[in-house]
Amino acid sequence: MAPKRRRSFITSVLACVAFIAAAIWSWDLPVSDVASYLVLMLVFLAVIVAAAVGFGAFLNWLRNRRNK
Repeated sequence: MAPKRRRSFITSVLACVAFIAAAIWSWDLPVSDVASYLVLMLVFLAVIVAAAVGFGAFLNWLRNRRNK
């Protein structure tokens, strides 16, 4: 049997997918609209991650410059 932490993560992901599928089915949403929203959210997530990585690199550069 999988460890409890892994089991709870898998259960959460399955619940999320089931909720999204139920929303698509009950509200009669076109799958193309859902896919476009998913792509848009992934793009925003990538921008946020890139900004965080850039800011971290900038802070690391400042710290290394000050220590020299």
